[in-house]
Amino acid sequence: MKSLLTALVCITGAAAASAQQTISLQDALAASLQHNPQLAGYEFRRAALAGEQTTAALRPELRLHSELENAAGSGEFSAADGAEFTLSFASIIELGDQRNARLGLVTARQQQLAAQQRVAVLDLVAAVNYRFIALLAAQEQLQVQEQAQQLAQSLVTSLSKRVEAGRAPQEELLRARAAQAKAVLQVSKARQQLQDEALKLSAYWADNTPAFTRASGDLYALTHPEALVKWQQQLAHNPDLLLLADETRVRAAELRKAEAEGQMTLGWSAGVRQLQATGDTALVAGMSIPLASGKRASGAISKARAEQDAASFAADSAKIQLETRLKQTYQAHEQALLEVFSLRDHILPLLQEANRATSAAFEQGRYSSLELALTQRELLEARAALIDA
Repeated sequence: MKSLLTALVCITGAAAASAQQTISLQDALAASLQHNPQLAGYEFRRAALAGEQTTAALRPELRLHSELENAAGSGEFSAADGAEFTLSFASIIELGDQRNARLGLVTARQQQLAAQQRVAVLDLVAAVNYRFIALLAAQEQLQVQEQAQQLAQSLVTSLSKRVEAGRAPQEELLRARAAQAKAVLQVSKARQQLQDEALKLSAYWADNTPAFTRASGDLYALTHPEALVKWQQQLAHNPDLLLLADETRVRAAELRKAEAEGQMTLGWSAGVRQLQATGDTALVAGMSIPLASGKRASGAISKARAEQDAASFAADSAKIQLETRLKQTYQAHEQALLEVFSLRDHILPLLQEANRATSAAFEQGRYSSLELALTQRELLEARAALIDA
């Protein structure tokens, strides 16, 4: 644990010391796409649909039917002399294109599963990107807390000399030591946060003991986004909308299947009958027609049609919500960029210059430790705000 925490506080030497202790975004994405447990589950669902497709493609089954009549009765039927034995085959004739409707539904579900997998991959990539950036931010926050600890230590050292020389009251030194102790706690907390972020990132490839301790990347490599109108034009290709379109197609296929199953299905049988009394054989044939089959299927058809309408309505509603969400996200992104550039290019340089001037004035005895601590705190808070932005 000690070696891990030591590696966490190294700002430049860790990557050169051991490549295994540093992870890049590309490495994190590759490990997640290869070993993520949720993505592995799609293989089982794909295999299940392949089995369902095999079943849907089957023709109506052919049955062998046997029947013995007029045997073991009374009178002239007391023996087997008057028995009649019939052996026949039976099946059904699907008149409503039921087989193609079944296959169409399975195909629609397979396409939907493929779309779901694409969305899952994109969601995973987005989540890994987010966690990787959070790890970078945690590294930067650790640097801020370490700087705060160094400044607190420096202030204690300076005040100790002043108190010994009688140039500062003991109370200032006590407050500085309390601030130093608090800074030590904040560094420990930042190190723990960094370790937690590394664990959250490695969880995407099912690794609860990550070998890396740092992320390689530039948190401040930011650019202005493209125009909002371009993103609005690309919204039609949003994977969530495409997934909802697949859902609508699945519901349409279910409706076609329900309508096909409501069509008439003819049952037939054909075979040979053996008459023991005369020793003759005869051909037998039969046909069965279901009554009111369309009426029995009306409930399933109404249900499928309602679900298709609901899926279509959900797709339209999602498009409107995504348009609003896109505009809000774009505006929030622009505001965050404005905050970043303002803090980095204007506010921080001014605070750094003010901190240098205040430190020089403190060394000359013109400012108290409270004024110096206030200036240092403002600088550190601005750095933390830049990381958050």
